[in-house]
Amino acid sequence: MAEKRNLFDRALGLEEKKVWRAFEARAKALPADYFEDYKQMKKYIWLTGISKWRDIKFVFDHVLDMLEELAAEGRKVTDVTGPDVAAFLDDMADKNTWESKQREKLNKKVGK
Repeated sequence: MAEKRNLFDRALGLEEKKVWRAFEARAKALPADYFEDYKQMKKYIWLTGISKWRDIKFVFDHVLDMLEELAAEGRKVTDVTGPDVAAFLDDMADKNTWESKQREKLNKKVGK
């Protein structure tokens, strides 16, 4: 599909915006506590610097899949991620340059 995108679409990132809006709509459909966890994970992901759209799309798609499944089962996020949510996201993003300060902030806020 990317090959058929015109220059205008590529320059403005129209396809990416459409996908991002779909992610945000999925997140807003989550129960309140899972949506709050999503917002904290999203903040951590942005602060720690995934920069390629391909990686961003992968991480957010999988995070939302996980949250939707956990909400349906009535389980906590930490049931899947373990107590170190930041490390879970780091592994998902395949990044080793995350700031420990951001890890601590996320772990204090998610799943409480």
